[in-house]
Amino acid sequence: MKNKYLKGAHLSERKVRELMKLFCDDLTATQIAGITGISRITVNAYFKLIRTHIARFCEERSPVPAVHSEELTAFAANEELPEGLLPESTGARKAFYGIYLHDGMLYTDRIALTDPSWLYDWLKGQAPTNEAAVEQLRLARFSGLADFNQLRLLRLPGGQDAVRGRQPADELEVFWGLLKSRLVKFRGLNSSTLYLHVKETEFRYNYRERDIYEILMDILNTQPLHHSKTERKTAGQMLNTGA
Repeated sequence: MKNKYLKGAHLSERKVRELMKLFCDDLTATQIAGITGISRITVNAYFKLIRTHIARFCEERSPVPAVHSEELTAFAANEELPEGLLPESTGARKAFYGIYLHDGMLYTDRIALTDPSWLYDWLKGQAPTNEAAVEQLRLARFSGLADFNQLRLLRLPGGQDAVRGRQPADELEVFWGLLKSRLVKFRGLNSSTLYLHVKETEFRYNYRERDIYEILMDILNTQPLHHSKTERKTAGQMLNTGA
């Protein structure tokens, strides 16, 4: 079946557009499966590709580039990530996500903290001075950190630009509220897909005053869903050859 959005798809373009509209309405895979008659497994497979495209879209517009292309292609293909490219920190802990404001938009970036307990000591002014100087430079651009381990929004110094007439604190609270609502809606978020959900929330938040269906269709008309699978194959070949 010819489908410009995904090569080799078993769904028609009309069905894909219907699925996309329901995705933009933020319905769950189970709800969409019931409405469309598409299997929940197929809906989830499309969701992963769509969210991968959204994450790339957000990364490309970030003032501070965050390149996770190999991770995203593995996400899209529903494969295990190569060693050293785990989407979250190892073990049971989830990564922290920095939140910052720039030119009227809100951005997120996953950050690595080798010792999360250090962060709490630093916020209390109890971290060693030499370590604080280095880490403070890394965290300087963030107004807050989302801690999904303790479900807390941590305030950081700086980030005092007003956005859309609100203070940064208001923007962070609204965004953090959206992230927490997704945790409730999906009954928790798996570490392997948390990054995609954070970027999706960033996308929905920044374009909440626009028709995100139109934006998403523009994205897919420029870069169809099968683009992720093509990139994944290329990335896999490079990893296997040591390129």
